[in-house]
Amino acid sequence: MGEQESSAESSNVGATNIDANETPSVTGHITDAGATLAPAPVAASDQAAGAGDLRPVWPAGRRGKGDRVSRRYALSARIAATLCALLYFYVCWAPLANAITSGDLRIAATGPEYRFSLIAAEFGAPPLVDLFGDSFFIWWSLLTVLGLLLAPLLWQSSIRWLRWVASTLYALWFIAISWTLASTAQLILFTLPTQLHAGAGPYKMTLYPYGTRVAVFALSPAYGLWLALLGAVIGLAVLPLAIQAMRKRRAATVPVTPVAQGEIVTQGDGRSTRSLPGAGAITGGLILWAWGFFLLPWATLNCSKAPLLIGTCQGLQVTSALEVGLNVIRAYFDPSAALYALTGLLVTGALAIVLAVWRRDITRTLCIWASAWLALALGCAGLAISGAQQVVHDSASVGLPSGDWRGDTGVLVVFLALLLVAIGLLPLWAVAVRASQRREAERQSLGA
Repeated sequence: MGEQESSAESSNVGATNIDANETPSVTGHITDAGATLAPAPVAASDQAAGAGDLRPVWPAGRRGKGDRVSRRYALSARIAATLCALLYFYVCWAPLANAITSGDLRIAATGPEYRFSLIAAEFGAPPLVDLFGDSFFIWWSLLTVLGLLLAPLLWQSSIRWLRWVASTLYALWFIAISWTLASTAQLILFTLPTQLHAGAGPYKMTLYPYGTRVAVFALSPAYGLWLALLGAVIGLAVLPLAIQAMRKRRAATVPVTPVAQGEIVTQGDGRSTRSLPGAGAITGGLILWAWGFFLLPWATLNCSKAPLLIGTCQGLQVTSALEVGLNVIRAYFDPSAALYALTGLLVTGALAIVLAVWRRDITRTLCIWASAWLALALGCAGLAISGAQQVVHDSASVGLPSGDWRGDTGVLVVFLALLLVAIGLLPLWAVAVRASQRREAERQSLGA
């Protein structure tokens, strides 16, 4: 009888009579003197659900108001970093200046004939054009989307070192792209107006990436320049927010006497070996999307049959179709983004989604970003279809040869693939929501 009472007291979390070399546990007790593990009696159903070994856990203490404040600062920093990446991406392809120019000087010298909206790439994205020459446009396109590709890594919490690497790369990206936009702004606001007002004649420049040579007679800043300033302010706010989050978290984390010091763990790496619902659909859908989006034509010229498996006819690739489709919003977003930036963002995002899914790191963050990727892919596919239809109806208006243009198989394959991805996302959302609810319940049980 006395032995049973002693066992009951040692398994009670709030017991005060604790042996000097023994620590209470939620599932048994751990001895520091080499004694064997004596788990508390549990029901058979509980044993099946939690079978495994007992390992000690030393909690850092209850997370109270200070930790909640730290989380708010961290959330604000991530939101600010994401908004900065989105705004900078748009600014890089939005008009930064309005110019009155001549026609193409490669054909003939003319007076002021056209009013152009100029983006940073058309100015050479200084100093990138000096560093990389005419190939700078590829590097500039990749730089414009790098912030968006790093942003999801700032939200993930399963791989801590990856988040620190992403934070470092994000800071370097912010410095590089801010420097480029600041150099472009200096050119628009000071260098070129000074030269034009000095009576030195029009300023001759090459409009990248098409190589058009024009003479600029007048120049004025556009709204994109002020959006760039807003993006810089938001980006600069990330650093103090992140510092405050770390300070508050360090101050809120105080080691205390543990109230629970053991958890059941099973053998293995902790990840389920069961098939993950939706993983196959997403993987298959993304592979099918890449095939239809990049390898199949969206329109064909003088082709008697659809080249589904073997391309034998002259076809319109997705970059060209997307570029033509973006012409309808040229005043707000430059179509040249279709060449490398948008397609690079889509294919890199698809690879990241596949890696995260097969790592079985299913969280709401992954599902949110995968859903955002799906929305972007649908939008780009819609614009590419619009461009392909315009080519079919009037190819000469977009500078393509005339002939029997017809829509082709790329359209159908891409939409079937995106439908498959959407179907696969539904069970992943269910898995992520259940996991989030379980973590929240565990946090509340520990007094978080």
